[in-house]
Amino acid sequence: MLETVSPTFTFVKDCVYYFSRRIAKELLRHYSPTRIAYSFRTRSAKIADA
Repeated sequence: MLETVSPTFTFVKDCVYYFSRRIAKELLRHYSPTRIAYSFRTRSAKIADA
């Protein structure tokens, strides 16, 4: 059985890799969301891990 492992701090949504990190408690007053996520704009795990 083939198992796919996502690179660190990434998740896949609609076959596209995203980077996601939680905002530290000390910085929450500067940011409205509690998590920041950016699209790598790729479907390749190899490119997302680079």
